[in-house]
Amino acid sequence: MDREELTTLISEGPVLIRMNDGRQYTIESSEFAIVSDIAASVLYRADDNKLRTIYLPLVTMSGVEPLAAGS
Repeated sequence: MDREELTTLISEGPVLIRMNDGRQYTIESSEFAIVSDIAASVLYRADDNKLRTIYLPLVTMSGVEPLAAGS
């Protein structure tokens, strides 16, 4: 995954990011992520329904999947 590809996918709508360790994060809109050359800083909704931030290195992303709006 590179910066341009991830930025484009996030700008097109909600996406699901899958990490190499099996964790998954939903990015609801482009306001919820800042992407640099090596990582993404993401605001996500945790299991306790609170918004949290996490730093996700691009090299540890195993996939990014577009989601239908409202998912």
